[in-house]
Amino acid sequence: MGEKVGAVLFAAHGEVDAVAVIAHCREHLADFKVPQYAAVVTGALPRNAGGKLLKDRLRGQVRWEAPLR
Repeated sequence: MGEKVGAVLFAAHGEVDAVAVIAHCREHLADFKVPQYAAVVTGALPRNAGGKLLKDRLRGQVRWEAPLR
C-alpha cells in the first residue's frame, strides 16, 4: 500500500555487489517484492537479547542511496 522495499545487506567478508543482488531478486521474486533500495553495512546488525533484529534502530542507522530501479 505505497510502501517501498529496501534491503540491508551485511558484508562480513569483502564487498557486496548490491546491483547483482537486486538482479538476482528480479529473477526469483515477484516484482513488488524486489527491493528498490539497498544499503550495505559492515558492522553488526542491532539485535535484542533474544537475537531478534531491532528494525527501528536499524532504520535509524541506515543511509539510503538513490533508488536502484
